[in-house]
Amino acid sequence: MRTSLGHSLTSLSLLAALLWLGSCGGGDARFEFAEGTPADVGMNAATLEGARTYAFAEGRNTQAVVVVRRGTVVAEWYADGRDASSRGASWSVGKSFASALVGIAIDRGDIPSLDEPMTTYIPEWEGTDKEGMRLLDVMEMASGLEWNEDYDPGAASSSDVIDLVLDASGSLLSVVLDNEVTAPPGTRFNYSSGDAMLLGRVIRVATGMSAGEYAREHLFDPLGIEDAAWWRDRTGDTLTFCCVDMPSRDFARFGQLFLEGGRLGGRRILSEEWVTASTSPSRSYEGYGYMWWLMGNTDVGVPADLYAALGHDGQYIYVIPSLELVVVRNGWYVPYLGDTVADPSLFGRYPSDGIIPSRGTRPPDEWDDAAFLAPIVNSITD
Repeated sequence: MRTSLGHSLTSLSLLAALLWLGSCGGGDARFEFAEGTPADVGMNAATLEGARTYAFAEGRNTQAVVVVRRGTVVAEWYADGRDASSRGASWSVGKSFASALVGIAIDRGDIPSLDEPMTTYIPEWEGTDKEGMRLLDVMEMASGLEWNEDYDPGAASSSDVIDLVLDASGSLLSVVLDNEVTAPPGTRFNYSSGDAMLLGRVIRVATGMSAGEYAREHLFDPLGIEDAAWWRDRTGDTLTFCCVDMPSRDFARFGQLFLEGGRLGGRRILSEEWVTASTSPSRSYEGYGYMWWLMGNTDVGVPADLYAALGHDGQYIYVIPSLELVVVRNGWYVPYLGDTVADPSLFGRYPSDGIIPSRGTRPPDEWDDAAFLAPIVNSITD
């Protein structure tokens, strides 16, 4: 069903796109979550506190946790020195934002189809072994391009993702474009920040706007997200593989958008068909959709319908439709105070793993998704 659904939703005619745009009303009022107690939405407060105890234990390096049920914020916890206005990091959570932009562009008719060849957006691939690659292949992390996503500093000589974050050429996309094809497109899942970085080029060619600009107009503003920065390189390309900074409650807005099938605050932002397709198993791996992790299909001890946006050093947006839950956890983050540009490299300004204590993100010493989520799930009484 996934393949036919993905094909049908991406084959929108101009008329269908115009009809979809006509459904996107709802006014310009900023969306706000309701505020309430756990009991207001059928949750036991004492049991719920177990998640707080787990997340903020010594060494877990949690900056923020936000728990939303039925559109109501029932728990919002912050580490000392941080509050609701503090920006969280995203790392690869940004991939799920980039995926949503592709969905919006298809809904609007800016991109005709996931069947569109990548040469439409990267014409320099014409006449090469990459010309058979489609946008769908990239969305599923099955482009066939060689890519090594090894974060171990000891693997720096062979890691493509380390090359990406250390690149000082000014164009991070250049790290990806010349990689070899090592598998037929669409046949092999290979988690790749390189694949995700290609989406910035797709959005720019399709819309005439950078992904960051397109997100501001068609995603952040409609969601009511006012304080967001999406990192870019010196050429102006948005880093669509990572690095969206915003307060934790705003990450929850994004999760709530998917929980509600693409509508938020009465406003249609994404089509329901796109939400369904992007959170359904891809052709080559049941644990991944269109840049969302389908954890319920692969992880023990979590709800079967759980899907999530996941980022390095413990950035999580968990969505559990059957329980009407959105849960956000952000790790400790000290933002760079200047412009959010990878200059001369991303890693110098957005370091991970606590390498620079005064800047960047710090990982938990250990993290168990099931152990963290269990008190939240078990707190539900209805």
